[in-house]
Amino acid sequence: MVTHSTRRRRALFALGWLFAVMLSLVARPVPVAAAPTLVLPTPPGEPWRIIQGYACGTHTGWDRYALDLAQVNGPTYNAPIRAAASGTLWHWEARSGTIILSHGNNFFTMYTHLSRPVTTERGYAFAAGDVLGYAGDRGSPGIPHLHFMAYTAGANGWSSRQSLPLKFAEGYDLPEIGGCNQHGGKVLTAMSLQDPAVTFTSAALPSGWYNVDHQIDFSVAWGGGGLSQAWNAEPPADTPMFPGAYDGYARLADMGEGWHTLYVRAWGPDGRQTLASYGPVGYDISPPVLVATPQTLTLAREQAITLVWPAASDPLSGVSGYRLYLGPDPAGESEWFVTEPSVTAPPLAPGTYWLRVKPLDNAGNVGSWQTMMTIVVE
Repeated sequence: MVTHSTRRRRALFALGWLFAVMLSLVARPVPVAAAPTLVLPTPPGEPWRIIQGYACGTHTGWDRYALDLAQVNGPTYNAPIRAAASGTLWHWEARSGTIILSHGNNFFTMYTHLSRPVTTERGYAFAAGDVLGYAGDRGSPGIPHLHFMAYTAGANGWSSRQSLPLKFAEGYDLPEIGGCNQHGGKVLTAMSLQDPAVTFTSAALPSGWYNVDHQIDFSVAWGGGGLSQAWNAEPPADTPMFPGAYDGYARLADMGEGWHTLYVRAWGPDGRQTLASYGPVGYDISPPVLVATPQTLTLAREQAITLVWPAASDPLSGVSGYRLYLGPDPAGESEWFVTEPSVTAPPLAPGTYWLRVKPLDNAGNVGSWQTMMTIVVE
């Protein structure tokens, strides 16, 4: 015969079991129907090594499938870290330098030990490949590296977190293989997500002439495979002159005086190429030349006249005009400017006057003052 207390215990047990089942269903993360394709969060074209793999050291809990990554050929510190998939900033923790992106469907990616973030604005949208911060050693001082993982979680983003084995669009599949430090030592190189993009900056603008040795700087986004550069001709498309380079520069004086165009060919880590150009830009450091024999001209008082002198020459940037002085000083100078080699003189009072000219070119070079005429007004 079942006693009243026994029935009560059985009822309480059944009720507790039902509550536990319901709680587990609520806390269990919603299955990810379509997890986004992940790209490596490291800079394109750079080799990074797994210095701590799955299921070892600090990667033994819910974060079993985390990776610690460090540059093979660099300090790692302040290296740009990019979003592994399109998503929004869901969480930032300053103490450990952690950014968590939400990608929808209860799927998240986490980037830890950043030296600084690009933004801490919750909900800020990142496209796959966008830089979200820079590698550092927050929370793990002394060894700059990126701690990265992808995981699912409950509706609140925290409960029932479970990291997932990683697979990247670059072709790296890192499944569970058992043991400690799984995939440790493996070198991974991120790919570009689009053709390389070349950006130029310079104080020397295209179609302009300059008489100083300006520098033209250029940088490559979505690069990593290297670059080549050449003046006035497209560089060859077979092999980059500077493997692995992301930026460079050229100076106008490299080619000497003349009208020049800079060409840059950039390679992505996957072999894609972009050819870009800057220019033409003119470089001219030679002053214009004015060859003339001084003349003497006699005028009647109050007589207006157009004064003409030989044109200056400048084979590069061309002559922009002339500084002009007309007055009683045989060594006079002024800021009077005319664009043609002539001027209509006003009626002059009796006396002696000197017409002096200094040519200017379109690059800013100036010739010397020369006396074109001595004018005697009777």
